[in-house]
Amino acid sequence: MKKPNIVELKTTVRPTGKRAVKDLRTEKSVPAVIYGPKVEENINVSLTEVDVEKLLSRSTTQIVRLDVEGKDTYDVLLKRVDFDRVSDRPIHVDLYALDKESPVIITVPIRLEGTPRGVTEGGGRLYQPLRKIRIQCLPDKLPAEFTLDVSELKIGESLNVEDLLMEGITPLRELYRTIVTIRPPKGTVAEELGLEEEELEGEEAEGEEAAAEGEAAEEEASEE
Repeated sequence: MKKPNIVELKTTVRPTGKRAVKDLRTEKSVPAVIYGPKVEENINVSLTEVDVEKLLSRSTTQIVRLDVEGKDTYDVLLKRVDFDRVSDRPIHVDLYALDKESPVIITVPIRLEGTPRGVTEGGGRLYQPLRKIRIQCLPDKLPAEFTLDVSELKIGESLNVEDLLMEGITPLRELYRTIVTIRPPKGTVAEELGLEEEELEGEEAEGEEAAAEGEAAEEEASEE
């Protein structure tokens, strides 16, 4: 299991207030707040827009080692980014400071490796209804991503959440939940069984939306 990359950034404590925040955004800096189980009082800092965009461009989990004015260092996760509705520029960032003894909840991407036998030999279709998964673990167990080798999958075979390597990690989805399956070619068994892709994809979309709402609620609760 690949560990997250550590990205080192420097930051400074920022003033608070509407005018100060407006000035920061004019200078293409993004107001941010550091919070966490061992942070006694939220720390208001700023990041450059360039740094925020670089962090957002990476699909795998990453830990940001944040140097605050050369005095304190925090290992943080990028937990939430708010964007301007018109310009789509980042306008605020929440940074969760990790503590080695405190479990953290995070969403991790799932990447597939290999080409399934059911696709190359039988003309099947790969379908991945679950592309990321929410987990809970201690910081030293954080994965950058989960990988699954699908090269031996035949038509009709699947891999589920229980097939992920999760030593020391608690999945926050059902173990039987399908991650990837190989469907028959169109116009064959799939139609006879009444497997409508649109319906299945719709159900998965609703599930992902509900999970996202739950995560947002947890994040808001942790800030209060």
